[in-house]
Amino acid sequence: MIWTKTDAGRIEMTARALVKERAQRNLLLLIDGAKSEEMLLANVVGVTIDDFRALETLGLIAQVSGSGSSRLNTPPAAAPASAPAAASGGVGTPVDPGELDYAKFTSTLTQMISSELGLRGFTLTLAVEKASTIEELRDVADRTIEQIRSRKGEPAAHKARRALYGG
Repeated sequence: MIWTKTDAGRIEMTARALVKERAQRNLLLLIDGAKSEEMLLANVVGVTIDDFRALETLGLIAQVSGSGSSRLNTPPAAAPASAPAAASGGVGTPVDPGELDYAKFTSTLTQMISSELGLRGFTLTLAVEKASTIEELRDVADRTIEQIRSRKGEPAAHKARRALYGG
């Protein structure tokens, strides 16, 4: 079964209001609509099937369509494919880094780390969670872009930079 964050789940990533348990926060960070439940259970220390159920009950995650049957029949969330464009002010529109929207930038950066670096980006995902200012987020974004460059090359790094900052 594959899970994705709902809109409420993406908001929870910055609000930190509902999920206090560390294992569940880490799980919510890593759920991206691509990794299977089995993969996450095997690779995230301290996570159990009950953590998935708790996040689903709170409405923070939903099953991806076609990945199996949902235990609680929660409708799947819309795919977050438009998050990078929203955070960059639209494709090709440069954004002054001083005017970045914290919540959108956080969401876009977290999605990018998950999709481009997978479990290798776990440390960066935690750094996003700990960041409390846009400057700290930009530092994490720069580290993310550098890791993408070292793993996937300059074209992928350029695409990541455009998705985050526009231009």
